[in-house]
Amino acid sequence: MDNALVALLAEIGAWVAALALIGVAVVEGGRDARRARARRRSVVDGREVRYGSATSYRPRSGLWSGLLFVWVGSNIAAVLLFVGLFPPEWRATATTAIVVLVVLAYLVALRFLLDYARTEVVEGRVLERRILYSGEDDATKHHWIAVDDGRPGRIAGTPVSPADYARVVAGARIRLHRTPRGRRVKRLEVLELPRSANASAGEAACLITPAQAARALGSPVEFVPVASDVPNTRRCVYVPPGTRVTNGTVPSPALHVTEAFDPDAANEIARRATAGGKRAWHHGNRGVFQTGMTYILTWGNGALLLRGQVDVADVGEVSRLAHSLNPPGPDPP
Repeated sequence: MDNALVALLAEIGAWVAALALIGVAVVEGGRDARRARARRRSVVDGREVRYGSATSYRPRSGLWSGLLFVWVGSNIAAVLLFVGLFPPEWRATATTAIVVLVVLAYLVALRFLLDYARTEVVEGRVLERRILYSGEDDATKHHWIAVDDGRPGRIAGTPVSPADYARVVAGARIRLHRTPRGRRVKRLEVLELPRSANASAGEAACLITPAQAARALGSPVEFVPVASDVPNTRRCVYVPPGTRVTNGTVPSPALHVTEAFDPDAANEIARRATAGGKRAWHHGNRGVFQTGMTYILTWGNGALLLRGQVDVADVGEVSRLAHSLNPPGPDPP
């Protein structure tokens, strides 16, 4: 075959391969963009909710943006000092252009600063909480809430701090103090949490306190005792206020706690928790035994079992709780 023809075919093949790779990249990029948009949209109680791009909570972004444009405008204005160095035929045009740019920069700065200085007060009911992820391997969390303030139409999500996110649950009534245009929250007040949906809810009687459970779940919690079919044990579950517990079954998030008061009961709850697993736990074992999202510790003559019912990305807080406990050792024989 002629060398020129071979070279031509090789070049055509290279172009086809390059175009195919570009096409695959475009298709995959489109799919990723659609998935990202889907994660930022939801429908709750018949209301459409849309969240912005996965950006962090930045309550002073308006202030810093305004100061940045003031700095930019001032630097552009400083160029007027050197207009005399321009060729005479350019000076009028250059002066006009510089003045226009300075005015535009100061107008943008004024817009940001006025928005930061103003405060809009909004009251409403939290429809849902949402965590969006960004960065490499989705390592960065961004906390959002959707608030129904009674106005019709689509609801825009509001970014909040992790601390404020942990103070609210779906159904809570809150008051937001935020900037009108940027919707940056300056202060969040919790007016009312949802009423309990469980007749048995009450004061916590458990080794795990409500404060510990709230940190593990990242939300306010209520204590609900649950019946146990293992003798000499006690069960309870911590859930966000307003979450119904039915025969120990509950939607996420939840923290299940089981206490055993003698070695036989401890071994039985551990046997049930590790059924089907490759490892077993027995009373007297030291440290924290983990299987999935379940953690078992020897606690005196019994045991403490924690089971986190949370998103896999949030299991770290339950793990930290289990490893922060200081259980007493078994009584001497």
